[in-house]
Amino acid sequence: MKEKLLTYEEAVRWMRSQPDMAESVTFSYLDADNLAAAKRFLESEEFSEVIKLLRLNRANTKLKILDIGCGNGIASYAFASRGYEVYAVDPDPSKDVGTGAIKRLSAEIGNGSISIVQAFAEALPFADSTFDIVYARQALHHFSDLRKGIGECSRVLKAGGLFLATREHVISDEQQLNAFLKHHILHKLHGGENAYCLEAYISALQEANLKILKCLGHFDTVINHFPAPVSNSEVRNWLSHALEKKIGERLANLLIKIPIIENYYRNRLSRHCDIPGRLYSFLCVKK
Repeated sequence: MKEKLLTYEEAVRWMRSQPDMAESVTFSYLDADNLAAAKRFLESEEFSEVIKLLRLNRANTKLKILDIGCGNGIASYAFASRGYEVYAVDPDPSKDVGTGAIKRLSAEIGNGSISIVQAFAEALPFADSTFDIVYARQALHHFSDLRKGIGECSRVLKAGGLFLATREHVISDEQQLNAFLKHHILHKLHGGENAYCLEAYISALQEANLKILKCLGHFDTVINHFPAPVSNSEVRNWLSHALEKKIGERLANLLIKIPIIENYYRNRLSRHCDIPGRLYSFLCVKK
C-alpha cells in the first residue's frame, strides 16, 4: 500500500521536530518564527546580490514588485522593508508556510507594503503590464505548467521590466531527475518537487518574450550556493587554493582579488558542476 503523503505544512513541521535537521530548517528559512527568518533573509548575502542584479536603490522605491510563489514571505518582507509595493502570491493558504504566515510579516512593515494574494502562477489575477519587477525564488520548478506559468509572469510584467528567477533546480536527464527526487527530503514527505533541463528553462523564458540578460550557474553567484551556508568568502577560498597549486600562494592571493579572475573560475566551477538538482538563476528583461 502506498504511504500517504503529508501536506507541505505537515512536512515542514516534521522537519522542525527532528534535531538533526535544525540546521537545514534554518538554512531554508523555514523557522516557526517566519519574522525571524525574514529578517535573516533581509540581511543575507543572497538578498544583497538580488538587489544588485535588479539594480534597486533606496532612492527609487516607486516600483511595484510581484513575488511569485512567495511561500512564507521572506522575500516579500525584504523587498517591502526597503520601501517597495510588494504583491505576495502563493497558492498555499497555510498560516505557517503560506499566505497566512505573510499576514504576520505585513504588520511589521513600515515604509513599504505587502498585498497578499492566494493564486497559482498559471492564472494570475492581475492586468497586463502591472509590475515593474517579477521575482521568483525557487518557484518555477514548482509550476504545474512551466511555459504557462512563465507566460503569465511575462504578461503581468511591464515592457522593459525585469524578471528574476533564482535557485531553480537543473538536471541533465531523467536519471538525474530520479536521483534528485529520491534524495530530496521534502519530496519524500510531501511530493511536489521537480527539476528541468537548462534548455527547458531557457526555451520557456524565450517563448514568453523575455530576453535573458544573465544565466547564472551553480557557483556563478552566492544566490545559488548550496547548501546555503556556502558564503562568497568560502568560494573565494576554494578558488584561491586552486590557484595556489598552479602559481603559488602569494600570486594567487593577489589575482583572486581581481573580479574578472574570480568570475572566470566561478564559471569554470559551474560548467563542471553536474550535481542532480544544481541551482541556476535567470535575470531577464521583457522585450
